[in-house]
Amino acid sequence: MTSIVKPFSFLLIALILAISLVLEIASAQTGADADGEPYADLEASLAELSSDSLGELLEFVSGNTLFVIYHEGGHMLVSELGLPVLAQEEDAVDNLATISMLAADTDDMDLFLYHAMTGWFLMSEDNHDALIFYDEHDLDQQRGYRMLCMMVGADEAAFLDLAQDLALPEDRIDSCGFDFDQASESWEVVTDPFVRDGDEPAGKIDIIYEDAPENLKTLATSFQESALMDQVANELDTFYDLPEQVTFRATTCGTDNAFWDPDLREVIICYELLGGFASLYLDLLSGED
Repeated sequence: MTSIVKPFSFLLIALILAISLVLEIASAQTGADADGEPYADLEASLAELSSDSLGELLEFVSGNTLFVIYHEGGHMLVSELGLPVLAQEEDAVDNLATISMLAADTDDMDLFLYHAMTGWFLMSEDNHDALIFYDEHDLDQQRGYRMLCMMVGADEAAFLDLAQDLALPEDRIDSCGFDFDQASESWEVVTDPFVRDGDEPAGKIDIIYEDAPENLKTLATSFQESALMDQVANELDTFYDLPEQVTFRATTCGTDNAFWDPDLREVIICYELLGGFASLYLDLLSGED
């Protein structure tokens, strides 16, 4: 695949030049307004954007959200299938999310991964803990570099420029092909006993979109219409023989988070997390201004 088109290269430049200011703003906001409602003024901010800028924001939100869905789907598989995880589980499901998105091998998915990595490295700054999801998931740049290295290992032509923009060391780049192959083979080995013989979903994953609050309607509508959660749920339901019924649910949580609940057997995607990603993008635009 040829090198990914990078309409958001200016974001990386803005990140480098204005990261301190952006993070101070985001940290102070912590995703909520004075009345405590997360992202209460977000709809008004989105309404001020041009159609092109809104489209770019929604793509940024989609890329970051899709990675999160695959990540939480990985936690679901570990829990439901009883998969052995020799290293840290967070690292293992990071690998699954990255491998799954790379497997699509399309320009659109590469662009989603590009956005996810941009968001990851921004959010992994030590002085930034605005989004509860990343605070609870022990975000750090080393995990980001591992994922970025796998991306380069899978498709150097598509992701080498991004790796260099995000300062992945050259000597690390040389080993990225090995890292990707090792991670892919590890997941294949542990999941092989549970692979289904079929090309249609087994009906073991229910998909539910609850109503979103008015201040997150635009993002929630875009999320549902994109069918990203459906895509991941159907993919996992097709590939793996799940022992019990599982639910993927988009809902209001009161905080910007996403998680796997093993007791309820539910992957929860909070609408507020979409708001957090949108707010992050708006902060970047504000920082460049």
